[in-house]
Amino acid sequence: MYKKRKNRASLIGLSFFLLFCLLLSFYFFINSAFFNLQEIKVSGCSIVAEDTVIKLSGLNLGTNLFKINTHEVITKLEMHPVIKTLSVSRKPPHTLVLKVEERTPLALVVGSDGYLAIDAEGIYIQQVHDLLNLNLPVISGLSLKESISLGADLTTPGLEAALQLLRLMDREFLESVAEIRAASPYSLIIKMLQGVEIHFGEPKEIEQKLQIIQELLVENEELINNQTVEYIDLRYNSLPVIKRKNKNL
Repeated sequence: MYKKRKNRASLIGLSFFLLFCLLLSFYFFINSAFFNLQEIKVSGCSIVAEDTVIKLSGLNLGTNLFKINTHEVITKLEMHPVIKTLSVSRKPPHTLVLKVEERTPLALVVGSDGYLAIDAEGIYIQQVHDLLNLNLPVISGLSLKESISLGADLTTPGLEAALQLLRLMDREFLESVAEIRAASPYSLIIKMLQGVEIHFGEPKEIEQKLQIIQELLVENEELINNQTVEYIDLRYNSLPVIKRKNKNL
């Protein structure tokens, strides 16, 4: 009986020793040069250059893949005004993948030195000098500081009301909007690309009002357009008021 217990104890001791050796070997293996970083892959970039992402990450080739602090990399890169979120994944033995989600321009606001592209949250993400390649509505009537840094939150009550409106538009509708005047959140004015102005009022019952605009300007385009209509007024809780142009003028 004593001999059996002694053999069992020896077997358990040997098992622990082998497990320790295995874990020690595994530790040295994953910390060896075999897992040194040799390639950084970047995806999701359209505004920010991939080289900029790599530089801002602070990563260095030759660093052990498992010693990289991914939380630190994410923190560094999400400080960039255009990068909304970042995910980091290891692809052993030599690769790290940085997946970028950029802020998407939704509208332009007028700055002191040109147009400023902003996203759906009102974050300034890019200065724009050439509007030819951009089909984005302009939000005007805002009071902005003369000096604005990338990443600044430009939200004012008027801008927030205009963005709320734009966020609910489908892509086709959004592309037909030329400008939103948003000096006040209670008196939004939409100017369509075709030239018709819409006195939208405050951002209430937005979806219903957008449906009315769609029906008037798209389904009845031959009757209601910039040649026949001066403006459409949706500020009242009644049928839309259509101000027609005086043909005698």
